[in-house]
Amino acid sequence: MNDLEKAKQLLKKRKKAVTIIIGNQKGGVGKTTNTYLISYTLAKLGIKTLVCDLDPQSNSTKALILTKSQNSNEITTIDKTLMWGVQQQSLTELPVPIIENLDLLPSYIDFENFAKYLYKKTSTEYEETHLLEPLFEPLKENYDVILIDVPPLSVEITNNAVIFSDYVLISLQTQDDSMTGAIEYIKTLVKLKMQYGLGIEVLGVLPMLSNSRGSVDKIILESAKKEWGEDLVFETVIPQMERIKRFSINGITDEDRFDRKVLEMYEKIVAEMLSKLVEFEE
Repeated sequence: MNDLEKAKQLLKKRKKAVTIIIGNQKGGVGKTTNTYLISYTLAKLGIKTLVCDLDPQSNSTKALILTKSQNSNEITTIDKTLMWGVQQQSLTELPVPIIENLDLLPSYIDFENFAKYLYKKTSTEYEETHLLEPLFEPLKENYDVILIDVPPLSVEITNNAVIFSDYVLISLQTQDDSMTGAIEYIKTLVKLKMQYGLGIEVLGVLPMLSNSRGSVDKIILESAKKEWGEDLVFETVIPQMERIKRFSINGITDEDRFDRKVLEMYEKIVAEMLSKLVEFEE
């Protein structure tokens, strides 16, 4: 039995979704791109996936709604936002179907009000960090994998996401500030893990090259392997690809060899991710 079949069996056996944050303290390091392309690839493999966009900039939401429009003639309107669901104390009505096996929990600019709402509704640090957990638990019963896209600098959103997640996948652009952001992110993770006795683990570090031929990129890649170990850093390294940028404008398409090149690379990334998942879960 190959790792894909093992992973599928494992996910079905769990009965609750494996929840993975795509994270880094630094913005602009490929978190959102990795979120929607990994989710699309998982869905194509028959793994029922939900993307939760916890970023008020809502770039994952935009890219996936555009992807839906590429695959359907329907016009999608989002009447109920994530912030609305949080205020109503239920998120179960929010998921929007994108393609077969892929749903989206959409975000909107109003999620910028989350911190304000949080401090108004809570009186202890425990309550602050655990506000979202009971809202996400019911969603876990309907999916195999949940991917969380979080904003880089919101402590309130990040801390809440860490509490209800099983793993973090670090998105690492090969730049010094991205490396620093990744180290700081993992420090936050370890602190919360120890404070609340969480089972969350770092699933892996996924590198994205800033310059495919740059010497700095090679140095950062080597630093990452020294910092976290070769086993944790993905073998598949994402090069600079113009087509990836186009997906954020037009949605994900599978129409020509340039599309296929990107999608085949993400198939390798997802295969590695599932292999790492099997190792952790077994």
